[in-house]
Amino acid sequence: MRFFCLLLTFVVFGATASFQAAGASAGNDSKETETAKPLTLVKKTMVKKKQDWKVFTSLDLFAYSAPVSVDKFANDFDAPLESGDTAFTHDQIEVGVQWNEWRVSYVQRFDYVTSFTEDTALYHHSVKNDLALPTNREYDLLLDVERLNAKGIKLGYNWEFRQDLSFDIAFAYYNEVTDLQSGKAAVNGDLEPLTDELRAEAELILDGISADNRDLSALLALIEDVNARVVIDYYYDEPKFNEPDYAVPVITGPSNPVISGVDFSSPSGTGYSLDLGMNWQVTDQLNLDLKLFDVVNNFSWKNAPYSVTTFNLNPALVDAIGVSQDFIDGLIVTPNDLVGRHVDVTILNRDYDQELPWRANLRANYSLDKEINILNFWTPNISVLGGYYYTKTQHFPSLGIGFDDTLQLAYDFGGEAFSINYRNRYFFARLMTDSLAFEDAHTIGLALGVNFGF
Repeated sequence: MRFFCLLLTFVVFGATASFQAAGASAGNDSKETETAKPLTLVKKTMVKKKQDWKVFTSLDLFAYSAPVSVDKFANDFDAPLESGDTAFTHDQIEVGVQWNEWRVSYVQRFDYVTSFTEDTALYHHSVKNDLALPTNREYDLLLDVERLNAKGIKLGYNWEFRQDLSFDIAFAYYNEVTDLQSGKAAVNGDLEPLTDELRAEAELILDGISADNRDLSALLALIEDVNARVVIDYYYDEPKFNEPDYAVPVITGPSNPVISGVDFSSPSGTGYSLDLGMNWQVTDQLNLDLKLFDVVNNFSWKNAPYSVTTFNLNPALVDAIGVSQDFIDGLIVTPNDLVGRHVDVTILNRDYDQELPWRANLRANYSLDKEINILNFWTPNISVLGGYYYTKTQHFPSLGIGFDDTLQLAYDFGGEAFSINYRNRYFFARLMTDSLAFEDAHTIGLALGVNFGF
């Protein structure tokens, strides 16, 4: 992130070349119908006279899933499992109007970003498909999720610093934010720590307890390698761990009442985000374009349900054996205190500020100044395209070829996907996928946009 900010500063104060406008929404100039979106490789030309007014609309969907296809990840995981530790989608629809350098639009976005361990993918895949899991090993399970749905207004401005140097800034305020999920759940250790074999050995030790033998120390040696640690820490609109029915567990005596005083209804919030862009026509042939998404962002939730749970099995077993030893030795014990010492569960409502990870898209377009005759119908100029789309969990370098500003073909190495981009004065479209059978695609990108100047 610091690199990109330094690059912005360098261009403003030290560069003698210039950038062309590259807006964060569709319709930044009369020749530019494309929204500034990830993995869209388009050559920028010299700034031309802008029309006074323009109306525009755009739809942009981009999803990626490493372990299974996007469709299977969202549904039943019923597909062969591949390596990988992330899945995400960033989807946005925008409708607006532009006047010269200024634009204002209605925007709706859905963001879902998750990272996990490969053990987590294996466990989830096995459970969903009724497959047996090896039990003779420890697992490292982790699921970290950021999710929200937001609606609001975006205000953008495109500043032409020099003839071929421009900067773009877009600030969005979201007056309606829903679908909260933010946090993590982790389990480390044995999935089935108390096996039948361990129980059988423990029973043999307990059967040997008598008035002459009150020593339970053999149990300590038995559970020395038993490990299971649980950490749950998340905010949510729908409880994932049956929180509304939670009651503090007891070892002896009557059950505790179910938790009360917590509002589990879906919270709502507000938020904002800031996008930055710059475009540099380095030479007559080379153009560089940089977009930073969600450079600054915050989504504030009021009275959101919040759960945090920690539990470590091995210290709890050691403590339980100690309490049992005290009981056998004739001391007064309070078994229910074991729960309070080792099971830490907090469920409440609190205000929360959520942040999404920032993203960046760097593109390069190098014109070869060569034309190719296609069936005596079209003679476009050829250019070489390069791109690098950065996300926190996955990187997407790409290479491609451009035909004028009309058609671009590219291959993305991070998503192992091909993309095709088409645009004219009033319309643009992009399709990106690693499989024409979309239910099998791990990478899916779809963008459509229309603008009309007057």
